[in-house]
Amino acid sequence: MERQKKNLILLGITGFVFLLAFLANDPFLLFETSYEKSSPIISGNTDRVKKITVEDGTNKRIFTRTTDGWSAEFPGHAPGVLRADSAKIESGLKNLFEARRYQEVSSNKEKQSDYEVRDSDFSLVLEGENGAKIARIVLGKYAAQSSGSFVRLASDSSVYAVKGFLRNDWNQEFDQYRDRSILRVIKENIREIKVSGKSAFSLKGDDKGVFSLEPTRATDKARAETYLNDLTDLKGVGFYKEATLPPKFGTITLTLSSNVTKTVEFFGPTKNNEMVAQSSDAPQGLTLAKNKVEALFPRLEDLVDKGKLPNLAPPQ
Repeated sequence: MERQKKNLILLGITGFVFLLAFLANDPFLLFETSYEKSSPIISGNTDRVKKITVEDGTNKRIFTRTTDGWSAEFPGHAPGVLRADSAKIESGLKNLFEARRYQEVSSNKEKQSDYEVRDSDFSLVLEGENGAKIARIVLGKYAAQSSGSFVRLASDSSVYAVKGFLRNDWNQEFDQYRDRSILRVIKENIREIKVSGKSAFSLKGDDKGVFSLEPTRATDKARAETYLNDLTDLKGVGFYKEATLPPKFGTITLTLSSNVTKTVEFFGPTKNNEMVAQSSDAPQGLTLAKNKVEALFPRLEDLVDKGKLPNLAPPQ
């Protein structure tokens, strides 16, 4: 009887330990209510990442956080350290930190090649202050059946299926990571805009940031605001790499509150029917759509406030 009692106690303890192990592994995701609520593969937030090294075989790309956004470098290739498209880098980082441990598909090292997550495959090294290593994450292949992809931390054998094709954020042509802003200005600092070319006019801002035509005349304030937004948000599609620029199309000069002036010169159209913009902020010409440039050289009457049309209905 005593022996039977001990066996029952041992059996109970064994069953309890097994249950704990079973629940800890949670193979049926009993405690994972959703992908978003499961634990992240990389903990913390993106702000602590100061340097990203993208490793693809023998090629490396380096992105470094600066006081003015991000810089980009392709070691061994000209022209050295360049200003990066910070929005693109931050978006890629956000996607990494949103990847979750919701679905582990394998922990077998022999199967890592099936998911393209071997140590030699496409990976990112994330570093914090003073080069402190945050993580090295291997970005695997696309999983068409789930519209996701596979990832693995280099320090772990577990392979996870995550949302989105994370590798695609980081394996594009290098120029796609360069800053393609034609002007780097704060809209509120602009005091005057002078346009010359297909059309010629000036817009001058008052103390409240409202722009009017100069010399003073009735101005469509909404149209002037749209014009200002279009100009300051202007981004190139790609970098112009031909030796010779096409014919000059026009010039826009901005005077800022600090009496600094910035000038953008537009050329085109090119043989591809694009335009080229060149400025001190974009010394290497940037290509952009023809209609975007033409919109910056409207007719003067398009900016004039036409007011209410007179009532032409015959008297009753």
